[in-house]
Amino acid sequence: MKRPYTTTILLILALAVAGCQASGQPTATPRPQTSYAPIVSVTGELVPAIWATLTHKTGGEVVEVLVEPGDAVAGGAPLVLFDIGDLELALVTARQEVAAQEALLAQVRNGATDAVIARADRDNAHLIEQAEIALQVKEQQLAQAQARDPAEDVAAAQARVAQVRAQLAQMRAQDPTAEVDLAQVEVERTKIALDDTRNEYNKALDRPWEDQDIRDGWAKQLDQAKLNHRAAQAALDAANNARRVHALSIPVLEAQLEEAQVVLSQAQDAQEAYQITLDILRTDIAAAEAQLAYLRAWDNPYRDQATAEEIAQVLARLEQAKTAVSDIEQQLSDATLVAPFDATIGTVDVRVGERVAPAQPLITLGDLDTLRVETTDLDEIDVVRVSVGQEVAIAFDALPDRVFDGSVTRISPMAESGSGGVHYTVIVELQEMDPVLRWGMTAFVDIETK
Repeated sequence: MKRPYTTTILLILALAVAGCQASGQPTATPRPQTSYAPIVSVTGELVPAIWATLTHKTGGEVVEVLVEPGDAVAGGAPLVLFDIGDLELALVTARQEVAAQEALLAQVRNGATDAVIARADRDNAHLIEQAEIALQVKEQQLAQAQARDPAEDVAAAQARVAQVRAQLAQMRAQDPTAEVDLAQVEVERTKIALDDTRNEYNKALDRPWEDQDIRDGWAKQLDQAKLNHRAAQAALDAANNARRVHALSIPVLEAQLEEAQVVLSQAQDAQEAYQITLDILRTDIAAAEAQLAYLRAWDNPYRDQATAEEIAQVLARLEQAKTAVSDIEQQLSDATLVAPFDATIGTVDVRVGERVAPAQPLITLGDLDTLRVETTDLDEIDVVRVSVGQEVAIAFDALPDRVFDGSVTRISPMAESGSGGVHYTVIVELQEMDPVLRWGMTAFVDIETK
């Protein structure tokens, strides 16, 4: 927003030139002049001199948010609370470790008591007894496993497979189809003979003049033909039955062969597992024997005096435990986000139940008693005309009828990049404030450079 200073000066110059022409005095031809404005007009933003965006070092789950935008808070006041359940448990464990290391250090420096030495001897004797029992158990398991050698099961399964396979081969070789065909042929042959004999017998009956012996002879032949045909039919039925039995026996034997092969496969798998089990048990026995030998050779260290190196090691572990306690206590302290100074809350970007990441912006706050204007578009051409102490006129859209006085208090020595090129930040202090002014308002700044 431009101030009226430039317009006023130009008007005075125009009147002066007009007066000279009116008096009739000769005027010199003016030199070309570079246009010059004694005012630099820029925009800026109203911000606190003291403000911050707060984050959390480690992050975590938010259990309570204690402030809202606009709240005034004192320095050190809690703002956001984080879940500390795990940290409290960790602190108890860390303090227990410190106590244990302190007790161990005292024991190492002073030497073990007779009661401690005796307890260590008893503990080792108990361990030896347990190791002996464990060795005996492993030896018994090995003996039992060796007694259950599945080699016999494998041999029996192999014999069963061979037997069923032979039966199946024999059954396939004994296909009764040919016998059925022959029996069918015999049935047809006897049927023809029966029909012929019946015809001849009927003819004999039609010849009453012939001797009765002839008719009786044909009657006997007819009976014999009937018997032959009945016998052939019985043979065919038997052959068909044999073929049906054969047809049913093949899948039965095939199923038996498949079952026998499954049993054989299981027996072979059991034999492989058996060998693996024996190897494992032998390894376990060797380990149990080594453990037992170690325990029997154990020398009670509590009877020895601690060396300087051993004491130093315990001291180092004690310091580590104390450091762990300090670290956890610091984490517990950091679990509460506090205000770093007296301020007013600007924004709250976190909710209860949210799990925030380290360095995630949570709360922005600032000291509204230190509001000032920071320019945002002073370019490199105009910055050379600006210096500390120059007077400034400031206007805000919120108060269009008022102009605030101020002065330049600081000029950034380094440019910042922006969409329109580089710019320099100038700090302008207001001589007076108005309660309606708010953090973040846009300011229109005229800097008097004459």
